[in-house]
Amino acid sequence: MPIDLLRHGKTTAGSAYIGSTDVALTETGVEQMQYSVDQALANGQRWDLIVSSPLMRCANFAQTLATELGLDLQVERYLAEYHFGDWEGQTALQVMDKYPGKLEAFWQDPVNNVPRNGEDLIAFSLRVDQLIDTLNNQYADKQLLLICHGGVMRYLLSKADQQPINAMLNYPVEHGQLVRLSK
Repeated sequence: MPIDLLRHGKTTAGSAYIGSTDVALTETGVEQMQYSVDQALANGQRWDLIVSSPLMRCANFAQTLATELGLDLQVERYLAEYHFGDWEGQTALQVMDKYPGKLEAFWQDPVNNVPRNGEDLIAFSLRVDQLIDTLNNQYADKQLLLICHGGVMRYLLSKADQQPINAMLNYPVEHGQLVRLSK
């Protein structure tokens, strides 16, 4: 059975790299997520379980949605976003100014150009894989909604297309976007 992935909406951090930084959604961010959920429900989509990142930009919406739909919520730390290290809280322009050439190198080859003090991309992919494997084993017959982050979604989409991990940055994922991923 497929898994649905819902990216959090816009946050109070604007366009900064927030990764593991815990920031709230804006009102627009909540509306973006609610719109995607409402569209899915209007098209007959139903879920058996909601699984969320522990970061508030996902978990707060997940809790509200689980309550509204009468579903269980499982919060999973392995669903948290990629940690950008020294780039956390900075915009792309700030990173380019402070660390010349590093952002461009990351976008070209993120495996070999991890931000200083950032999460190793292979370790990131392994923790996400471990969670997906666990969910598949525990809930093989259930329809899941994972409320997560752009990095997690990009990685899972690239993996589903059998692309190397470096290709994950080629997958655009909008705030509040809901996509279906085959298990």
